[in-house]
Amino acid sequence: MSDKASIIKEAQKYIARGQIDKAIAEWEKLIKEYPDGNTYNTIGDLYLKKGSKTEAIDSFHKAADYFRGEGFSLKALALYKKILNVAPADPGALIALGELNEGKGLVTDAIKFYLAAADSLSKEGKKERTLEMYEKIIALSPSNIPLRIKVSEIYNKEGFVSEAAKQYMFIARLLGEKGESERAMEFFRRVLEAEPLNKEAIFEVSSLYEKKGDFGKALEQLKEAANLFPQDTDILIKCAELQIANKLFDGAREYLTAVAEIEPANIKARRLLGDIYTREGDRGKAWAEYLPILDGMLLEENYDDAISILNSFRDIDPVETGRRLVSLYTQLGDYQQVVRQLTALGDVLIEKDKPKEALNCLKEAHKISPDDEMLKNKVIELEQQIGKEHIVTGAEKTFEEALIDADIYLRYGLHKNARELLETYKEKFPDNIDIHLRIKSVYADTGDRERAVTECLVLSDLYRKAGDHEQSRQMIREAREINPEDERLVDVTVIPGHEEDIPEVPAGSFEGPSAEDYSEEIAEADFYAKQGLIDEAREILERLQTLFPENTEIAVKLNSISHVVAEEVPLVEETPVEPPAAEGEVLEAEEIAEPALDSDVMDIFNEFKKGLEKELAEEDYETHYNLGIAYKEMSLIDDAIKEFQTSRKNPKRFMHSSNMLGVCYMEKGLYPLAIEVLKDAIEKMEDRDESYWAMKYDLAEAHGKNGNLKEAVDYFTQVYGWNSKFRAVSDKIDQLKAGIVDCADQKKPKERKDRVSYL
Repeated sequence: MSDKASIIKEAQKYIARGQIDKAIAEWEKLIKEYPDGNTYNTIGDLYLKKGSKTEAIDSFHKAADYFRGEGFSLKALALYKKILNVAPADPGALIALGELNEGKGLVTDAIKFYLAAADSLSKEGKKERTLEMYEKIIALSPSNIPLRIKVSEIYNKEGFVSEAAKQYMFIARLLGEKGESERAMEFFRRVLEAEPLNKEAIFEVSSLYEKKGDFGKALEQLKEAANLFPQDTDILIKCAELQIANKLFDGAREYLTAVAEIEPANIKARRLLGDIYTREGDRGKAWAEYLPILDGMLLEENYDDAISILNSFRDIDPVETGRRLVSLYTQLGDYQQVVRQLTALGDVLIEKDKPKEALNCLKEAHKISPDDEMLKNKVIELEQQIGKEHIVTGAEKTFEEALIDADIYLRYGLHKNARELLETYKEKFPDNIDIHLRIKSVYADTGDRERAVTECLVLSDLYRKAGDHEQSRQMIREAREINPEDERLVDVTVIPGHEEDIPEVPAGSFEGPSAEDYSEEIAEADFYAKQGLIDEAREILERLQTLFPENTEIAVKLNSISHVVAEEVPLVEETPVEPPAAEGEVLEAEEIAEPALDSDVMDIFNEFKKGLEKELAEEDYETHYNLGIAYKEMSLIDDAIKEFQTSRKNPKRFMHSSNMLGVCYMEKGLYPLAIEVLKDAIEKMEDRDESYWAMKYDLAEAHGKNGNLKEAVDYFTQVYGWNSKFRAVSDKIDQLKAGIVDCADQKKPKERKDRVSYL
């Protein structure tokens, strides 16, 4: 394996001599053994210097992909934007930037990059990838009708007829939900123009006619569909439903008969036939149709319909309806209804001279409701009629049956019945954990703490014998919760033989964080600074400085970035060739260009904005504020100003919106407006926290850029008095004072040396 340090040294030597190809060869040798995003970036910069844009872009992509894979999304974002400086239409970078912005919740940014990517892919003839981009765009704003219309037009233009039809369908349904039936009909018609056999669109058009009260056209539409799809049971059933609604029973029966020939077990068709017979008064035939479909209705969880049907046909078949109602209410857990239905079924069976079956029903009901004296008397009377030899006593129950009975008692709060039953079986099965758990619950629920603790101790011992030491310990914990003063628990600590050693932490051994613990954050700040992302770097360093105010390294780095002056650097330098940064660093990126959109694509973006803004209520200040942030980050400053002006009306967002509005005015060079809005906000601030001084700092900046040097010095001095290290304020004061001296010197006739003036 090669020595890393020697390779880097050799590469730097070649760069110093201007031998770029040899330097690249050394860095590529290093990357094979030590893959790293910074090294890929360095190679990309070297390719740029020699004019090899393709190779440079490839290296930048590798660097960005590496950082993205490691979770450094902002580093990746900076590098993808760097690629766009070289190749503004690079689809890979545009897609990646769209995904990164989407991940950050910046929908507007994401859509603009996806649109640019779609435009680029379309020009390259990559239709499938283009389609993917538009699907991403639609997913980000699913209810935006103008956007969908524009996208569907693009689909048609690109030959994606099926995709255009899907969009028309979605648009039509959105319009239908808004009550715009005429426009909805227009788009359903567009679907049918693209796909004449689209069954869903046919249904929707028929439904719209039906809502308008035009049953003739609605039925005509469906009949046409039935002729096109004679084997489609959905269409046939829909035709039948519409005819039933208009009392055209004979026509409906024809369609349902056709369904029965195709699908004999079709539940919906049989239900509709049952409805027809019910309306015609033939309840016997109706029940014959309903009975086979009841199980299917339960599987589909149509419980209310099933109950309604069963109650309607009690007089036709009281035993079958009664049994099914008992089963249904048991499934639903409605035991009050179960008792009622069992009692009614028992009465019916007695009338039909089936006493044994009746007794079983009544006993089941009594088991659930043991306090019902009337039910109890019925059971006794029926038992006497049948004879004692047929009676099965509780003592003869199986163990599983006893547990089920106990659970029923407990569910209904019949603690006495449960306790008596469980105590009987505890004598037979003294080591059964399930019985003891239930008895413990009974005693705990009834407030018998002594016996509840006894059961906990018994269970702890049983679990220990079974090898389940965690549950054994849990029982001891539960016993303490039930009665912490129980003397039997005084000497109980842990299960013998399973003590756990818990090491003590020496007093004073904990130490606070050090700056070394934040080395990754410091490295990230360095990265941003070298990429020209000064605000991001400053934010990290200022946060670290508040944690470590005495740290010299952080102070020096923060001070150095305050002196950075952005310069325009050509993408490909001729001569001389400067050496790249040391290993682990990334070369500076130029000012980043936004993706260029042609007129058609920009139309879509503008439609997206219009649709989004139309959906926003003016009072939705939080959304306006977030949208302003998104527009600002996208450099759409005019749009951002509009949003911040709206969100500023909300007292909760007044300060933040004022601050952002001031920053936007400064970016536009409207310094007097920035001064006005910032000054107004500061005067209304009651708390003198960091945000107050940050806004004063921005106000000082605005005054300085507006040429009000003395006012700027005054505000910066106030900030200095609060925190002399805040955003390198002392340097700002020095620069301003130098600018004031320059102004005074320029008024004098004799020449003076140039000084650095405040910019």
